[in-house]
Amino acid sequence: MTSRKFFSLFLLCALVPLAAAKLSLAMGWFSHHAVNKGYWLEHEIELLPNAEANAAAWRLVYVAPETCAQACQQALYSLQQLYTGLGRKQLQIQPLVMAPQTPQGLHEFSALHWLEKNILAQQLQNQIVIVNRDGLALLRYPVSEDAQQMQHIAKDIRTDLLRLMNYDRSGT
Repeated sequence: MTSRKFFSLFLLCALVPLAAAKLSLAMGWFSHHAVNKGYWLEHEIELLPNAEANAAAWRLVYVAPETCAQACQQALYSLQQLYTGLGRKQLQIQPLVMAPQTPQGLHEFSALHWLEKNILAQQLQNQIVIVNRDGLALLRYPVSEDAQQMQHIAKDIRTDLLRLMNYDRSGT
């Protein structure tokens, strides 16, 4: 086999998969939620710009509304349960509630800590957000009033969070 023929075959083997990937993205054949259960943020939001508190920890942030109604209470309960269910991975997680003032009933959830809401959090109102070690919001999950629905959402958050933590190399 000549070097020209080998080089041509090599280019063909490299370009065909790239062209197929480009075509599948252009035609919309790729499912964006095939791996992740949450919604990736379309633009970068540095939710915790000062990397508040423990910089070695990932954060689960619930951006609470002005008044804590049924959906808010359900989110607080789910966040507490999710944190408790992480077991030894709790050391790498910090659950936060971002609100203008301490939500009513927050004292019932020992793992959750209050953080004053900043301007950037307004667009993530009433959602649970996974925030990486650098304070950058990655995935968001809408909150539901239905307890059964919130169980599914918490399960999705857990799946995505553990996957992100396993692939994270910034802490090692």
